[in-house]
Amino acid sequence: MMKKLQNILLNATSKKILGLDIRYGSVSAVLVKNNIKENFIEAHEYVPISDQKDIESIISYSLDIITKKMDITGSVCVASFPSDQISYRNIQVPFKNRKKIRQILPFELETTLPFKVDDLVIDFNSLTSDDNTDLIVAAVEKADIQLYLNKLKSFNVNPKIITVGGSAAVLCLTELADTPDNFLFVDTGNEKCAVFIVRSGQVYYIRSFRLNSIDTSKIESLCLNIKQAISTFEEIFHLDFQPDVIITTGNSIGETGFERKMESILGISVKQTNLVAGTSVQIKNHPGNSWKPERMDNAFALSLVELKGLNSLNFNKNYFSLKKYWEENKNALIITGFLAGVVLATSFSNVIVNTYLMNKRLSRIEHKITDLFKTTFPDVKNVVDPLHQMRVGIQKAQKSSLFQGETHRDIRAIDILYEISKLIPEEIDVEVTKFVFGFEDLMIVGNTDTFNSVNKIKSKLEQANFFKKVIIGSANIDKAENRVRFKLQIKL
Repeated sequence: MMKKLQNILLNATSKKILGLDIRYGSVSAVLVKNNIKENFIEAHEYVPISDQKDIESIISYSLDIITKKMDITGSVCVASFPSDQISYRNIQVPFKNRKKIRQILPFELETTLPFKVDDLVIDFNSLTSDDNTDLIVAAVEKADIQLYLNKLKSFNVNPKIITVGGSAAVLCLTELADTPDNFLFVDTGNEKCAVFIVRSGQVYYIRSFRLNSIDTSKIESLCLNIKQAISTFEEIFHLDFQPDVIITTGNSIGETGFERKMESILGISVKQTNLVAGTSVQIKNHPGNSWKPERMDNAFALSLVELKGLNSLNFNKNYFSLKKYWEENKNALIITGFLAGVVLATSFSNVIVNTYLMNKRLSRIEHKITDLFKTTFPDVKNVVDPLHQMRVGIQKAQKSSLFQGETHRDIRAIDILYEISKLIPEEIDVEVTKFVFGFEDLMIVGNTDTFNSVNKIKSKLEQANFFKKVIIGSANIDKAENRVRFKLQIKL
């Protein structure tokens, strides 16, 4: 009888947590059972993705397999969104209040992102600082998140958290594992990778990149991107950074033993993650050799985010069930409500004073916004809503700029410029005078010494993976300067 009562109590207080790591190369799922007695991995599954290219078909293909092999009914889901589909920015603000930060973030990001801010879901983490507050901001298009959610709901999966792919693992390494304060976390994939820079036990910088291997190996491309990430991080924060170790996970870049090659190229110790080994969570009902940390750690880390209550980036702003929240936290809410009532009764006067001071600060901020608007747009005499009027002015300026429209979703202008600079040999005397980057094509205008040089430039650019077709639009001799002026039309 006593054993039966114990089993009833365990079942009543237990819950299941599903970590779902979705990326373009694979999907991993880990189901953790949590109760007052123990935590254990009830099931796990890894689904490699080869021929599915869009997120909808990836979710359909993988969850059809996962739901047949795992009972995820009633589980709390924490899912990841592919890190290469997310924009990252480092911003500094002069205050720490999260509500204020959330209010001003759209204005701060508006000029730095190639999307309309109203079309984005934005979240951020604050970094420890003395005076100003450093932020690491992540933004993704609302339409992409909604498409992602709709497809998951078709399998009765309603994620509580949607976070950045790979970020849960680095969060667990900083919060739960015995790792150095300064390290790099590299989430590897066969075509795309992400690097997370951790300083003083906090994630300061995130960068996602594609592995380019036109004239280098993938490991060399990976190490080059890591060096570029460290250099950019040092420039942003005005410091020298030397990581103690590089920690890797993921389904690798397709080259065996790449960790040893990374060590020799970068001169930094490299090791793989194994989160299960550093926790008390046990694997049940599966042979030990079926668990491969490089495949499962990202999904397992997503489960730990919910299990340990870690503060993670979250793009799901729709998840909130008042009834469920009340049922799960009724006793704690009653106690908290009683204590809050006592505090409220004794601090009412402080609220009035703080409200008065806050109104004064807001008034000063409004004056600063108005002064900034008048300085930026001196021709506008009638100032009614400076923030709205400034946005309208910026939009007009953007419409008249050289780079109109949206750029290609998967190719950045900086990547193309980098490829062009690599492919054109230094011995060719060429000067680029105009570069127009459109949605499906781009145009390069310049001058060089001979017609033969034009043909060489064309043949070199045809080697780029980014370019579908390179056409010489025109090539004429400028008699005044004795130069060949040319125009290249390039299809992406």
